Amino acid sequence: MSKLRKLGRVALAALSIGLIVVSFLPIWWTDLWWVRMWDFPRLQVSALLVVVGVGLWFVSLGRWRWPLLGGTAAALAWQISHFVAYFPLYPKQVASIENCPPGRQLSLMNANVLMTNQDYGRLIRLVEVSKPDILLLLEPGFEWEAAIKPLLGAYRYRLSEPIPNTYGIILLSKLPMEGRIEYLLQPAVPSANVRLRLPGGEQIDLHAVHPEPPWPGDDSGERDAELVTVGKRVRDEGRAAIVMGDLNDVAWSRTSGLFRRAGGMLDPRVGRGFYPTFNANYPLLRWPLDHLFVSPHFRVMKLDLLPDIGSDHLPIFFRLCLTEEGSERKVAPEASPSTEAEAADEVQSGLEETMEERNGE
Repeated sequence: MSKLRKLGRVALAALSIGLIVVSFLPIWWTDLWWVRMWDFPRLQVSALLVVVGVGLWFVSLGRWRWPLLGGTAAALAWQISHFVAYFPLYPKQVASIENCPPGRQLSLMNANVLMTNQDYGRLIRLVEVSKPDILLLLEPGFEWEAAIKPLLGAYRYRLSEPIPNTYGIILLSKLPMEGRIEYLLQPAVPSANVRLRLPGGEQIDLHAVHPEPPWPGDDSGERDAELVTVGKRVRDEGRAAIVMGDLNDVAWSRTSGLFRRAGGMLDPRVGRGFYPTFNANYPLLRWPLDHLFVSPHFRVMKLDLLPDIGSDHLPIFFRLCLTEEGSERKVAPEASPSTEAEAADEVQSGLEETMEERNGE
């Protein structure tokens, strides 16, 4: 029994040290995937830190008890500082509005369909019920392009780039839409850049993105550079703008913060909730990967997670109101010098990573 107790204490101490390390590891500003991946599970690591902290309080570890307990508490406070803004009592970053002229409203639905998912009917029925003005589908292959034909009667305007590498994109609009599919950084990862005209005549820009995630063998430089590039474009154009998609990043990461500062963008979820979309199959291992960010021209009417469609992502729905003139610049033409310098470094790092991959092929 004494050996088991000793092993238990050693395991508790080791777990505490491990959680402390992975909590602070992302402070190291690097594109390495095994560092950046710890931006994602901050909620889950926080829960484990609470459990370990309770264990340290009641289990005697001699002289190591208080240092480990202090380190665990510091790690928990650090983790919470990243996502506290998404609790409902936190001040909203984008104000709510109930009454909005119909000609200035816009509803959008984002759905990562999972390329191998063949339950096409669930998505089609959900779209028919939700009736979004804009429908963004991510990961569609050619089978998905064929399967959604029943929806096309309601969506006169569309861009479609179904590719069998899990980075396909289909953008459908009931509103007049002009734009194009682009490859901002990587030759196999498309995005969409369009201009929409609301029923009241105002024009807004929409950027739909789905960069690669950091994972074994693929660091985050290209993802980070693509997001920052889009943010810089939003600020340069200065118009009413929306950035939407599966960003393969969480809203509380340093990259997302840089993207928002570079673009002068706002996060509607701040002060409203986490709205975690991935992984739909594991509720306890879920975080927000599918996002919508707006320029200061908008207010929020509705924000909802939608039912499961058989994908590993949950769809998410937004209804927005354009409360300012769409052509009016609401942010400074440039971000702060430090943000501009950090953004330039990030873009350069992503370009170098892309060139290394191409040279290695």
